[in-house]
Amino acid sequence: MSMRMMVALVAGMCVWAGSVSAQAGGVRVSVPFGFAVGGKTFAAGDYIMMAGSHQVRIVSQADGKTLAMTLANDVSGHSAGANGRIVFRCYGERCYLSEVWSPVEQNGRQVLPSRAEVHSSRERSGTYFAILGKPGR
Repeated sequence: MSMRMMVALVAGMCVWAGSVSAQAGGVRVSVPFGFAVGGKTFAAGDYIMMAGSHQVRIVSQADGKTLAMTLANDVSGHSAGANGRIVFRCYGERCYLSEVWSPVEQNGRQVLPSRAEVHSSRERSGTYFAILGKPGR
């Protein structure tokens, strides 16, 4: 087997594994506003937020592609609920992904703030906004 075929096979397995895990443990949400995470900005829309061991992954519900990954820490003290929940920190019109609570995990994941969020927090105080996950497909 050539090196190119081996790389293609491994890449295909990673994509397949990512879409399987997105269905199994992700939090499906319809975000009604634009938001930022990991230095990227996303439009309002349907997403799957995946909570990994030290990361959060944002996946498009439309095609299952990973759009972004960012570092995150464990956080406890809240319940994810039956379908999970997503928490945003908003500073005026600018909202940032803050926490992901998967219904299959004991703890949530708290996203590390980006430079842009740190800058926004210096300009005004933030408010939290939670969105409950949608059931099933």
